[in-house]
Amino acid sequence: MIQKRIAADPSRKLGPIRPLHGVGGGPVTANFRFDATAEFREAGIPFGRTHDIEYPYGCGEFVDIHCIFPWFKADVNDPESYNFALTDLYFKEMLSAGTKPFYRLGNTIEHQPIKRHIHPPADFEKWGEICSHIIAHYNEGWADGFHMGIEYWEIWNEPEIGPCWTGTHEQIFELYDKAAAIIKRDHPDVKVGGLAFTSPYAGIVEEWLSHLKVSGAPMDFLSWHGYIHKPEQAVDLSKKAEDLLDKYGFSGAESIYDEWNYVMRWDKTIQRSIDLHKTPFGGAFCAAVIAALQGTRTDKAMFYDAQQETWNSLFAPGPMLTHGKRQGVISLPGYYALLGWNELYKAGMSVSVKADADLYAAAATDGKSLWVYVSYYNDDGGYGLTPPDTADVVFEIGQAYEGAEAFVSNSTCMYKHVPLEGNTLCMEGNSFALVRIPLKD
Repeated sequence: MIQKRIAADPSRKLGPIRPLHGVGGGPVTANFRFDATAEFREAGIPFGRTHDIEYPYGCGEFVDIHCIFPWFKADVNDPESYNFALTDLYFKEMLSAGTKPFYRLGNTIEHQPIKRHIHPPADFEKWGEICSHIIAHYNEGWADGFHMGIEYWEIWNEPEIGPCWTGTHEQIFELYDKAAAIIKRDHPDVKVGGLAFTSPYAGIVEEWLSHLKVSGAPMDFLSWHGYIHKPEQAVDLSKKAEDLLDKYGFSGAESIYDEWNYVMRWDKTIQRSIDLHKTPFGGAFCAAVIAALQGTRTDKAMFYDAQQETWNSLFAPGPMLTHGKRQGVISLPGYYALLGWNELYKAGMSVSVKADADLYAAAATDGKSLWVYVSYYNDDGGYGLTPPDTADVVFEIGQAYEGAEAFVSNSTCMYKHVPLEGNTLCMEGNSFALVRIPLKD
């Protein structure tokens, strides 16, 4: 059997483990039918991005500007003009699971031939005032509201594609400028940004950053997406975003990767990619991407997504219960990749780690234990066709140790607890593991 090596140095501290295990959506989905609250809480899901909430069915009541403020001609200052009810309940469920809403201000993608809500608003200033009132409701108690402390407010989503925005680039830039200025005027402590671009390589990203240098509109974060099949692609996208922020003088802004999942190609073969999402291969992919992102400047990441729909590769529906009762969920391999990352996130401090080819690893310590998170993954051929050979993975930390344990997910088990044999763990190709190594006092 081949041997692979991971070398971690718990004395060489690199900085904090970042919240890279966020998701799209909240714990209770499909119109409050499926409940993953316990799973969210156990995995410490830090953020739930509120885009495409309840899509495609039921989305007419949640989060989107046209759902919250259904008649644009209404009085922006009148609480009666707003429909907060189901979004209130949705956010309460998120917060009860320990997950913070990452609020996307805008509208859900529209694939239907007739577009209704993705056009430029009739009045950009008024649209910004509506956003400000929504923030006031959730953070300052306005309109019988709350003090939820929602920090991140993202303007729009993928404005460079037709199903998300029918206006021009100049119009979305103007909308952002006016809304962001109003939001910061009224709520200076929140973070505002956007525009949730399809990719940092989309030309509109550089256009927007260049525009912001001139307009001076506030921008706390750049958000972007990328559907990929190799961790190196995630690293490349992250580097592109970082380079653009640096180039245009926004080095202090956060870089947020808030939509990602496995896609080999966006063509007629897309179903082949989707079919892999819920498999052990899909779990190894998730773990490999998260581990790779820790080595970049990406501040946050949000997997798309956790709702009960096509792109959810974290949960399957649990058993049907009595009509009207909530159903639980069954955790899939991708979920355990998030659960494992949370152990590093709780440990807090990232440390140096080096790994052989096809091993994507990150490590963290809380002073008592060293946590090593590793995916043994290769998709050079695409569609999971090139798994690496099973290998004995040796964990070296510069000191002798005993009593190490692992949680392993592969083709035969999901997050199974096993002891290490000395300092070695046998890993299948396209699998992942979380290893805990006790440290000497």
